[in-house]
Amino acid sequence: MAPMAIRVPHGRRLLAGAALLAGGLAATRSPAPPADFVNFESAHVHPLALTPDGSTLLAVNTPGAALAVFDLAGPAPRRIRVIPVGLEPVAVAARNDREAWVVNQVSDGVSIVDLGTGNVRATLRVGDEPNDVVFAGEPERAYVSVGGEDAVKVFDPDSLAKPATIIRLPGRAPRTLAANAARTRVYVALFEGGNRTTTVPAESVGARAPAPDPPRDPALGPAPAVGLVVQWQGGRWVDDRLQDWSAQLPAAPQDVDVVELDVATNAVARTLERVGSHVLALAVSPLDGTVAAAGGDARNLVRFEPRLRGFVVETRLALWSVPGDLKLRTLNPHVRHDSLPGSLAETDSALGQPMDLAFSPSGDRLYVACLGTDKVGVLAPGGRVVARVPVAGGPSGLAVDARRSRLYVLDRFREQLETLDLTTLGRVAIASLGFDPTPDEVVNGRRHFYSGGNSAHGDQSCSSCHLFGDSDRLAWDLGDPRGAREPPPHGETDAGLTGFDPMKGPMVTLSLRGLRGLEPFHWRGDRPDLAAFNRTFVDLLGRAAPLPDSAMASLERFLLSLRQPPNPRLRLDGSVAGPGAARGEHLFRRRVLRDGRRCADCHSGPSGTDGRLVSGRVLGISQDMKVARLRGLYRKAAFAHDGSAASIAGFLESKHFLPGAGAVALAQRRDLEAFLLSFDTGMPPAVGRQVTFGDPEGSGAARVATLDTLVRLARRGVCDLIAKGVANGQQRGWVLMGDGTFQSDRRAEGRLDAEALRRLAMPGGEITFTGVPPGCGVRMGVDADRDGRFDRDERDRGTDPETPDSSRPGPE
Repeated sequence: MAPMAIRVPHGRRLLAGAALLAGGLAATRSPAPPADFVNFESAHVHPLALTPDGSTLLAVNTPGAALAVFDLAGPAPRRIRVIPVGLEPVAVAARNDREAWVVNQVSDGVSIVDLGTGNVRATLRVGDEPNDVVFAGEPERAYVSVGGEDAVKVFDPDSLAKPATIIRLPGRAPRTLAANAARTRVYVALFEGGNRTTTVPAESVGARAPAPDPPRDPALGPAPAVGLVVQWQGGRWVDDRLQDWSAQLPAAPQDVDVVELDVATNAVARTLERVGSHVLALAVSPLDGTVAAAGGDARNLVRFEPRLRGFVVETRLALWSVPGDLKLRTLNPHVRHDSLPGSLAETDSALGQPMDLAFSPSGDRLYVACLGTDKVGVLAPGGRVVARVPVAGGPSGLAVDARRSRLYVLDRFREQLETLDLTTLGRVAIASLGFDPTPDEVVNGRRHFYSGGNSAHGDQSCSSCHLFGDSDRLAWDLGDPRGAREPPPHGETDAGLTGFDPMKGPMVTLSLRGLRGLEPFHWRGDRPDLAAFNRTFVDLLGRAAPLPDSAMASLERFLLSLRQPPNPRLRLDGSVAGPGAARGEHLFRRRVLRDGRRCADCHSGPSGTDGRLVSGRVLGISQDMKVARLRGLYRKAAFAHDGSAASIAGFLESKHFLPGAGAVALAQRRDLEAFLLSFDTGMPPAVGRQVTFGDPEGSGAARVATLDTLVRLARRGVCDLIAKGVANGQQRGWVLMGDGTFQSDRRAEGRLDAEALRRLAMPGGEITFTGVPPGCGVRMGVDADRDGRFDRDERDRGTDPETPDSSRPGPE
């Protein structure tokens, strides 16, 4: 393939996207935001897979909770089936030509799909937030990355009831997996590998704080006493002026980005460092075993917003030879980050937020899907970019079909499959994965959130730090010494509030999930609403001007749609698990602290905050802070606003909380920590839980007990409950109604109770029950496209239940 540089003139990408929205695929979308959609914003990992014989392409439809199956025999891929799986599928792998494993992030499990019957034959519960699966070894084993448990779990695919082998990893949040051609090595990319940075606490910084650059206005008086971000370099902890802080932080950090597993022993064979702070994509060359990893490296060591402007994260590719040295490449060598404003040529050629990597079978090309810039990059050996191919919107997955000279691209923004010609890199076809329930206002706002076009050079976005609407778990010092002090917000009742100094010190990136009703925003409460963040596009991302009001309003609607997944530490009914968490809840709600208040007095409300600001004098620090929300603490690695506390128990040693020494005080802090890590996220644990009947493996009594609990919770309105499966050779669906019976997807058919429905299940005709968010049951159970015509009724008439236009023929 000759080197080429395919680019789109500046500004045309939005026009191309608008043209697609106006085309036939737009008909598969509801024009108004529905009440039956919840946006978890789960990130794709490996959303496309070819079966070994190359005849079939598998694609996850994440918002549709389904696996789309495409026949590749014709001139373009043809969707032949849509198979319901678990909630938020993010990855799929074909074990063989008849069996696929689908990783469902919110359901915390794997749907094992029989491609012959078009049904889930078994559900494998694997642990909190699974991300990916690969097959390796002899005898064959399934390797599943479990992000919430920092582990890879190894399963026998022929005996699912056997306990998994658990491989604990030297790093956080394993995400993407890849195996070498011989299937003797499995590689694991750690999403939160880190970049060897931490925070020196304010009390340890003291008078040694470096002079601010740019200089501070002397009229502002002394700056607040704040912490300092430092990085491990050359065996020392240094700040961005290379001042040594090793005496304050004696321990060397953990920095593992990629792990190599020996399949024969399931042991860690080697580790790779310095790839970047977050690794998003991974692939292994079939030619020579070179490992390619792509992601971003956060520049949070750099102090102050003016010095970071336009260059927050470097987009990187790492090439790791086996054996050999690590080679690091930037995916944007053409960008001059030290020059503002950036040029149109830089923006049009930028590659941002790499999501997937795929080698050609010969190993002479490496393709990278870049979500943030709506492009697929084509790389030569060594990592040189030889082409940048514009695609429809939000590319998040790739599959190379050398037999047909095609490259398949999954477009996340519209849940579409785009087919490119490998020779010309032109578009061959585009097809829907099935019905996408995401409302237009969420899709439009999502584009602004991920778009590199809203930055100075085209390669940075909101998601550079707020990865997939969440957090990068890093501390940043985004103050501006040139700024002015702002007064306390109007209406705050604490007379001791001092207002907001422009030098605020390090603060850990906050999650954007579950923001509704939490104004004001930021750790300090210095942003009254989401519209106040528009200045960040100019001040930090380097955009020439703020977003237009209409674009900012669209972004706001997207952000307010984001929801947190269920807390895995809670029981199915939502109660805390274990006596420690129960004692901690009592302390939280009843224990009176030194200031005469209980934890629950300030950390009130569903999110664990009353939204008020508390003066620094009361907190014993130099700045006022908003009462922190408690939802999502179980996902954090460091605590306190600046990330300087390694644990909640350590943070609670403050005199304002549970001070004191001895076994009793320590036990109370640990009990309170157990409760806070179990704090309800606002999404019931029943949401996503699945149980399959008809699969002969496993304990029938345990499954029946789980189903009984789900029925009870659904009747209380905690969740909705649906069932999907094959009955009498037909794909079917059901939803639990208020009277405790299941309505089928044939509207006129008689209803069944839970026992009668589960007794329909049999090998080859399995039925899977799933708890889904309240209000989503009818759509997800019996009316996939919301057109009021139930799914089986449509299939009986020969029309497509995935398309609201019911005159269109169905794929089955």
